[in-house]
Amino acid sequence: MPTRFVRTTRSLAHDGGRRALLGFGAAALLLAAWLSWFLFGHVTVYEVSRQARLEVQQSAHPVAALVQSRIATNPLVLGQEVRAGDLLIELDAQAENLKLKEEQSRLQTLLPRIASLRKEVAALEQAAARERASAQAAALGASSRTREAAAAADFARENERRLREESAIGGVAQIEAVRAQSESLKLAAARDALAAEQRRLSTDAEARAFQQEAQVESLRRMILSMQGDALAAESTIARLREEIERHAVRAPVSGTIADVAVLRTGAYVAAGQKLATVVPHGGLIIVGDFAPAAVLGRIHPGQPARLRLDGFPWAQYGMIDARVVRVAGEVRDGLVRVEFEPARQGAARLPLQHGLPGSIEVGIEEVSPAQLVMRAAGRFDTPTPAAVPAAVREMAATQ
Repeated sequence: MPTRFVRTTRSLAHDGGRRALLGFGAAALLLAAWLSWFLFGHVTVYEVSRQARLEVQQSAHPVAALVQSRIATNPLVLGQEVRAGDLLIELDAQAENLKLKEEQSRLQTLLPRIASLRKEVAALEQAAARERASAQAAALGASSRTREAAAAADFARENERRLREESAIGGVAQIEAVRAQSESLKLAAARDALAAEQRRLSTDAEARAFQQEAQVESLRRMILSMQGDALAAESTIARLREEIERHAVRAPVSGTIADVAVLRTGAYVAAGQKLATVVPHGGLIIVGDFAPAAVLGRIHPGQPARLRLDGFPWAQYGMIDARVVRVAGEVRDGLVRVEFEPARQGAARLPLQHGLPGSIEVGIEEVSPAQLVMRAAGRFDTPTPAAVPAAVREMAATQ
């Protein structure tokens, strides 16, 4: 009687353990390859910034009003090219200009008056010098006349003595002795009068000299006072010019106007109010802000990085290769600033400009997958302070 399921029986008879061995061998090879990669492979570890952006190498310069005033002219437009020192916005300085004209007029009247007084002082000094010369000549003449009168008086007195002696012995008449006495007294009186005149002339010359000196000193005091007023006016003019210049908002650097406040002519602005932003010309850098734990001691200059721009899908436009050039050593607002230099080839594929946002990832090290798993397990198993029992914390504090 023939056996049923002849084909099935024949297949079972010919079927052995070869296929199972081949399957187990392939699985073992795959497992060995995976274990080899898991233990000895290399995986790049990246740190991703919380935010990143493109900036010019020189910082953008905000333009602010230095004084509180009203806008006189505002010709700024976005994208305008400016040079350092160009007038961007003019604030109203009419009151300061009026004060400046007033001080300039005052100074213009003071300077001629000072020059006139100086000429008057010079004329008085010349007149005083001539007056002294004239007084010296008059005193010299009076002195000569006094000496002449003294000589005549001495002669008359000697003649009187001789005539008295001769009159006593009868040599001349008594009247001649009396006449000689009278002449001697007359000449002595003239001598005394000339001496008094000489003293008067000297006293008058000294009085006129003191009077002229006092007049000159008075004029010099007036000159000094006017010079002080002129210096004060010059200082006020300089201060007003500086104040007027502060009403002129100028470009701090050459560059492009990247931001303009919407302010029309006649609007009032406060001191320190931002009016525009000038982005200087220059190469672009990438700036990323990282958490301190991800940067300090882990990111160093020279490490590779990749930038993804938010406005350009990386699957279509790709990413921009970069490298770390500078790492900040201080934390600001809870983040650490890291600067990158973009590669020229990657930068050429995209229309890069100042202010483009994105995110950047930095390759900080290469480790095996096993190390990554162990690190992840360590972070997962590390207890938080809230999970540590109170007794354990007290024991640690006691120790």
